Amino acid sequence: MEDSMDMDMSPLRPQNYLFGCELKADKDYHFKVDNDENEHQLSLRTVSLGAGAKDELHIVEAEAMNYEGSPIKVTLATLKMSVQPTVSLGGFEITPPVVLRLKCGSGPVHISGQHLVAVEEDAESEDEEEEDVKLLSISGKRSAPGGGSKVPQKKVKLAADEDDDDEDDDDDDDEDDDDDDDFDDEDTEEKAPVKKGQESFKKQEKTPKTPKGPSSVEDIKAKMQASIEKAH
Repeated sequence: MEDSMDMDMSPLRPQNYLFGCELKADKDYHFKVDNDENEHQLSLRTVSLGAGAKDELHIVEAEAMNYEGSPIKVTLATLKMSVQPTVSLGGFEITPPVVLRLKCGSGPVHISGQHLVAVEEDAESEDEEEEDVKLLSISGKRSAPGGGSKVPQKKVKLAADEDDDDEDDDDDDDEDDDDDDDFDDEDTEEKAPVKKGQESFKKQEKTPKTPKGPSSVEDIKAKMQASIEKAH
């Protein structure tokens, strides 16, 4: 039972083959498949009148089995050389066995299409494909760390060097700024006393000397007594 299930579940690979036939008044075409192991389908594409066909009505008919397993006949195309010499069916798929016939007209009529076959994939081919995929994946994994890591390291080193250069430049700028600040402070300190001396000198020049006021009477008396005492 398990083997039969494995056979049923095996994947199918479609194959396409060209198909073509010619119909005449006394010539039908029977499409049947002797090999029942694979699935077959007939995909009809075009129906056209051949060279030498008379300008008369041609009716192309197909006979196959319906869903219930009973034979059924359907009209595929109605052709006339002066009106419609060819018809496109666009992929009219029929499961064989199929009989194609010219129901009306003398022909010739050409039918073209594709014969589709669903083929089971071999287990050996699947194993080989899986092994190839594994080998490719392993080789890709091995080559990825060695080849891809070199370039990022170089980029990281370059980026680190650039960052160091930027930091050095910033330090130099800071030192220059500090020196400029110190120099400015010294200038201000040197200039400050001169300004203060100048301002005090100017203030001394501007402030007038206050005249001494007249002596009081007591002071005059004291001076007179002092002069009398000195005379005696």
